[in-house]
Amino acid sequence: MAESSSKEEPVVPAVLTPPEISELIDRLNAVDEKVEFVLGEMALRRGLKVGTWMGILYGFTLGSIICILLKFVVHWI
Repeated sequence: MAESSSKEEPVVPAVLTPPEISELIDRLNAVDEKVEFVLGEMALRRGLKVGTWMGILYGFTLGSIICILLKFVVHWI
C-alpha cells in the first residue's frame, strides 16, 4: 500500500441524467400505474366471485338448517 505523495484533492465523478433517462422513467411510471390498475381490477373480480360462492354456500347451509328444524318442529305439533 503505497501512499500518494501529491497533495491534490480527489475528484469525485458527477453523474448527470440525460433527458432520455427522465423520459424513460416517466414511461415506466405510466406502465407501472396501468399494471397496478389491471391487477386491482383482477383482484376485485376474484373477490366478487369468492364472495358470491361464499354467499351461496352460507345460504344453502342456513336454508338446510331451517328446513331440518321446521321438519322436527312441525312433526312434534
